[in-house]
Amino acid sequence: MKSLKRLLQDSNLTLIYSLPLNDKRLAEAALLGGADVLKVHINVSHRASGTKFGTLEEERYSLEEILRLAGDRPVGIVPKGEGIVTAEDLIPLREMGFSFVSAYAHHLAPEVLAFPGLEIMVAPDYTYSLDELRHWQAWGVDVLEASVIEPSGYGEPLNLRDVGTYARFAELGLPVVVPTQRKITPLNVPLLGKAGVKGLMLGAVVTGKEPEQVRSVMQEFRNAIDSL
Repeated sequence: MKSLKRLLQDSNLTLIYSLPLNDKRLAEAALLGGADVLKVHINVSHRASGTKFGTLEEERYSLEEILRLAGDRPVGIVPKGEGIVTAEDLIPLREMGFSFVSAYAHHLAPEVLAFPGLEIMVAPDYTYSLDELRHWQAWGVDVLEASVIEPSGYGEPLNLRDVGTYARFAELGLPVVVPTQRKITPLNVPLLGKAGVKGLMLGAVVTGKEPEQVRSVMQEFRNAIDSL
């Protein structure tokens, strides 16, 4: 299995692209710009991108194209935005070749942490306390996605308090991925690295939705990360 967790542990900062549409043109642009990992969605109304993603069968052809484009890079998937993701939901995703599943903790059934063949990236939202996350590593969570910005703050500039929050998550011992709920810039990369962040996941707030813009923005972040 292509391991997101191992990649995060072995690199200074891993560059992830969260697609605002399951579109192979966007995936290709991100990969050309230097993305290490891709993340796609099904059964989700995505607040940051304003997109509604269809079911697995509705999105299957596009997802298979994206998986082929990614080659040996990890590709993850958000299985649903409402309800509970069960182990049964993960079976077809593993068979398709996804490397990891990503979801909020309150959307995951406990048994998914023991599901073989897929890593699990789990997110708290802005309502969680740090204490709620202290057992996640022992329970088998592979990666922590720090998706903790209040919706009213989406698209606002990153601030030092945000970075301090990410640093506290990093102290829990899990690899921490920061999504661009804030309008993070390449200038923010060095401090995020110092805070212990292991992955930066760019989404529509930063990249836009046009392939050429996606490629350009990814390249800027790639250069910043490679300069660490």
